[in-house]
Amino acid sequence: MVEIRQATIKDLSAIKVLIKNNDEIVNEDLEALFTVKNPNEEYKMFVAEDDGKVIGFSRVHFYKWNRSAYAINLLVDVGCRRRGVGTLLLKAMEDFAREKEARVLMFDTAVDNVPALNLYLKNGFRVCGYNDKLYESGKTAVYLAKEL
Repeated sequence: MVEIRQATIKDLSAIKVLIKNNDEIVNEDLEALFTVKNPNEEYKMFVAEDDGKVIGFSRVHFYKWNRSAYAINLLVDVGCRRRGVGTLLLKAMEDFAREKEARVLMFDTAVDNVPALNLYLKNGFRVCGYNDKLYESGKTAVYLAKEL
């Protein structure tokens, strides 16, 4: 059975393996999220575990200045997709955003990332914009939002 819980720094190596094994790139210092505090925003990472193995993770930031939450990452191991794990991680981020009294939860994803778009749309998110300058690859980013 899949369990969602808040990630700790001890999960970082498993998260990095998950990122690498799924051919994803995260050009950030993820360790800093566990060690550096920012007075203007709060963030949480969640992991999805199945039988003690990390099979997914997500990360959400809450911005105090405009009471919005932004989902930065949501990744489920390719062999574990289509089992509701992404929906569970999404719900954990929504719960955090609601706890912080965010007015909206937002995402961005590439316009050709159909599985991600399907996940967000089936969970009540709506397209709210586009950006053709966000990604180095040149792909257009689609912005999605869900009012909370």
